[in-house]
Amino acid sequence: MKIPFNFKSSLVFVSLFFFAQSIAAEKLPKPWHFDGNIYREALSESISSGKSNQSLLNKNIQWDKCSTMAPATDRMALGVQNNPDDPDFVREMILDLYPVDNDSFSDVINQKMMDLAFEMADVADGDKSSDDSVVTQAAWDWCISQDSQDFADL
Repeated sequence: MKIPFNFKSSLVFVSLFFFAQSIAAEKLPKPWHFDGNIYREALSESISSGKSNQSLLNKNIQWDKCSTMAPATDRMALGVQNNPDDPDFVREMILDLYPVDNDSFSDVINQKMMDLAFEMADVADGDKSSDDSVVTQAAWDWCISQDSQDFADL
């Protein structure tokens, strides 16, 4: 039995379409996911070989710190957004959780988190996950662009 050419080409087209749809539906992991740290394996190999690499260690610490900072900033922005009548209360709550009195780079990070939360509260979207948030992305972009040496003592 010979299958007509149009049927074969339609079948190929439909299967390619569904294949493309399944690829598009898969979400790529965000860099702030735990498994996204591109330095963790290299640091492990460096330690295994007995070589000390402070720069690699700093970048690993930076990545891990940024991966917790970014989604936390999104949650802060949602808190600011949900409490527009009492920004001082929200600020106090944030400072209780993320103090800025440790005389370390953690203070800079915590202050930036709070600043971004207040600046971007209007674009925070509680219907989206932190992964899809522009606040999370902004916090990540700022944090990961900092000098990794700043993370040495964290």
